[in-house]
Amino acid sequence: MITEPQLAADKFCWQPNVKILLFTCLMTPLLISLGFWQLERAAEKRQILSHYTENQQAQPITAAELDDAANLRYRAVWLVGKLDASRRIFLDNRVRNGRPGYEVFELLTVKGYAQKVLVNRGWVQASLDRNQLPAITPVESEVRLSGSLYRVLKGGFQLDDGVGLVTHWPERVGWMSADRAQQLYAEDIFPYQLRLASDSPGALRTGWPTVAVQPEKHTAYAVQWFVMTAVLLLLTVAANSNLMEWLKQKRKGQNDE
Repeated sequence: MITEPQLAADKFCWQPNVKILLFTCLMTPLLISLGFWQLERAAEKRQILSHYTENQQAQPITAAELDDAANLRYRAVWLVGKLDASRRIFLDNRVRNGRPGYEVFELLTVKGYAQKVLVNRGWVQASLDRNQLPAITPVESEVRLSGSLYRVLKGGFQLDDGVGLVTHWPERVGWMSADRAQQLYAEDIFPYQLRLASDSPGALRTGWPTVAVQPEKHTAYAVQWFVMTAVLLLLTVAANSNLMEWLKQKRKGQNDE
């Protein structure tokens, strides 16, 4: 090892530190993979937003056009039927504007359609008493509901809330989808839920974000991971060589000239 600083600055040379090199070898692939993962997430969000725009611009469909084989996510729909307020489900931990609340689900018996449709009526503020569920005005008669179809994306982690087949109503659950509703209600249910429009009969406080995180933010996260990778590599080179002294010496030589 070169020990004289003046001699060490004459030319670039390595002074390896095994621990630092090992740390860099472990962290670099991780940081790069996180960056590419964020880029993939950005691409997924762009695809979702594109599909949302396409389906929202299409003409609303009716019960005769419900097809679980088609991609109907975000498609506008008009359905005529009767809501079952006697079997109501409250989706817990739905926060809006910093206030805790629930999303309210009921089953719709659609006129002329065999399957039931899970209807998300929207958000309602929770009571301060956790043992007391909000009182919701029922929709008594047959009505024409409007809104958009939604299907929960596959994947992700759902905590077990311990609720199976519901026998006492209303019920409170930790997560909800049309597929899970078949177990809770023990009914044949269409794979998409209906999220009510704000002007639809039975609508509470509606409006749902298309994506929780915009593609641009995922791209920004990816850039951060790649920058961290570059910084780590630069610091590793500096810590395992005389890079800083060599650059200073080279700059000094240029100034002397």
